Amino acid sequence: MNNRIKNALYSLVLIVAVGAVWLYRNNSSDKAQEESIPYTFITGKAQGTSYNITYQDEEKRNFKKEVDSLLLAFDKSLSTYREYSEISYFNKDEIDSLNFKTHYFYPVLEASQKVYEASKGAFDPTIYPLIKAWGFGKDESNFPDTATVQNIKAHVGFDKIAFNEQAVWKKTDDIGLNFNAIAQGYAIDVLFDYITGGGVENVMIELGGEVRAAGVNDRNEAWSIGIDNPQAGKGGSDRAAIVKLKNQAVSTSGNYRNFFVKDGVTYGHTIDPRTGFPVQRDIISATVLAPDCMQADAWSTAFMVLGLQESKVILKEQPQLKAYFIYIDENGTTQNFVSEDLKDKIILGE
Repeated sequence: MNNRIKNALYSLVLIVAVGAVWLYRNNSSDKAQEESIPYTFITGKAQGTSYNITYQDEEKRNFKKEVDSLLLAFDKSLSTYREYSEISYFNKDEIDSLNFKTHYFYPVLEASQKVYEASKGAFDPTIYPLIKAWGFGKDESNFPDTATVQNIKAHVGFDKIAFNEQAVWKKTDDIGLNFNAIAQGYAIDVLFDYITGGGVENVMIELGGEVRAAGVNDRNEAWSIGIDNPQAGKGGSDRAAIVKLKNQAVSTSGNYRNFFVKDGVTYGHTIDPRTGFPVQRDIISATVLAPDCMQADAWSTAFMVLGLQESKVILKEQPQLKAYFIYIDENGTTQNFVSEDLKDKIILGE
């Protein structure tokens, strides 16, 4: 066989091979597109706000009924707004202990204790008597005098309760619990564990502005979560930043929505357990990324209480946390702080 025939045969084989590869890839692409699993979106009302959940499920299940059931059971344990919840029962003056009827109470106590100790008391769910005194949660806020606040503080402190896996009890009278600064994050974790426990890998759960996500969105990208600008009403954009979230949770705390004004002074609805008074610190918005939403929720509140300098110290001690703070400097200028390990995952607004 001469070289001309050999070359012709080689070219023919090459063309056939290239065509076969093209057909295989094209068919594979069409097949993958046909078998693409759509994302499901569910929404509903819960805990005085709303939830939004997006997920990709091979079995195309709708989890709304299960989600609503879980949130209802959760509220019956930890909601202070439900008269017959476990926490409302414990907070009654005549009650000195509670034997847990659900498995929700102990984990949130355990997590609260860890943040209480690490924050040196800046986060403390035993501030329930102070919340009542200030009237937070009601239509109108009170303004107790210093003597009243000091008397109430004698009944505040995580060391004034004791607990184990079966029960919690009071060491002193007039003490109570409020988990509003951690329970919503924990509720998200409960939903997250349920949905991912069913085999779902790509999911985003948002409840009241707090988020936990795993995997990727329908564009095969990390989930993009917007952070509200606390000064949007002063001419700024609605979004202060966007964070890229993958296999993490994020929570933002701020006093720019919940506050009251007395004698020209603005007071936020975040109480410093160490002073008994609403915080007036340099941080006006604290966003925290953490492995779970319970931690993110609790620490975003703690950082609002601690202020910028103390929070920076805590971030070095808690390497699992990433933070974005909007704060007012000594000149009254709005500034941003982004922890080093978050800088490649956040886009700041103009």
